[in-house]
Amino acid sequence: MKHFVRPLLLFFLLLTACSTRFEANLGPNSTISWGLTPTVEPTVYRHNLPVTPFPTRAAIATRTDEQQRSIAALEAETMDLYNQSVPAVVSIELPFVHPTVDGMPQGKSVMLSQGSGFIYDDQGHIVTNAHVVAGADIYSVRMSQSNVISATVIGRDIEHDIAVLALDTPAPVGPLPMSTRTPATGMWIMTIGSPYGLYESMTLGTISATNRELSTDSTTLEGMIQVDAVLNPGSSGGVLIDRTGAVIGLTTAIQSSTGGFEGIGYAIPASAIMTWADQLIATAMHDKTP
Repeated sequence: MKHFVRPLLLFFLLLTACSTRFEANLGPNSTISWGLTPTVEPTVYRHNLPVTPFPTRAAIATRTDEQQRSIAALEAETMDLYNQSVPAVVSIELPFVHPTVDGMPQGKSVMLSQGSGFIYDDQGHIVTNAHVVAGADIYSVRMSQSNVISATVIGRDIEHDIAVLALDTPAPVGPLPMSTRTPATGMWIMTIGSPYGLYESMTLGTISATNRELSTDSTTLEGMIQVDAVLNPGSSGGVLIDRTGAVIGLTTAIQSSTGGFEGIGYAIPASAIMTWADQLIATAMHDKTP
């Protein structure tokens, strides 16, 4: 027994020494060649699995034309409503100059979305939230990926978080109609905006509640619409579209502990939008009159 243990102990000590030397020589810049052929270790060897074939199972059937007719009609109506509304929803942007880096003679200018807005009337007025355009007076309004028009802020109502911009050149599309319906819990709504600068994004949902009160850093907004449709940073100034294709609200804020959407969003109702936007436009026109 002793003759057997001694060589085994010697072998173990030799293996340990080799292992220690290998680890000591493996510095931060060392490389290890694993060979050209990757080694794949199966988790279970095939011969250990059942050899009896599984019984044949037909794929779950798709729905027939008759079964899906109502769903297909709703889907088509949703796409049509989006396509007719989205041209009048805009992204409001400011240039951002990236600092110079090695190899670049000067900083690179890129456009960053500040939020969303929509064409309010046929005189080239854009309505958005006051907090979206709080940082400057001149913005670029992106109508589509390639159509960008300069616009000037003509008025901000910080108390009601409404602002109006005037386009420098005529818009290529008409305004969105304003809804005369009274918001009610359970109403179906579509949102369109530019969350995180993702132009022309659409979500669906319902009105969760009405007449909510929302406190912000600068004001308290009353009579707000609460929605469950997904809203995220950049959605501010976008629209709530009702089933008629009219604007029933202006997406304004989310309630979140993480900065992302958690199921509660808020919008200013159409009646308030028209009241305060019209007042801002009238004031700007009065100030313009000689």
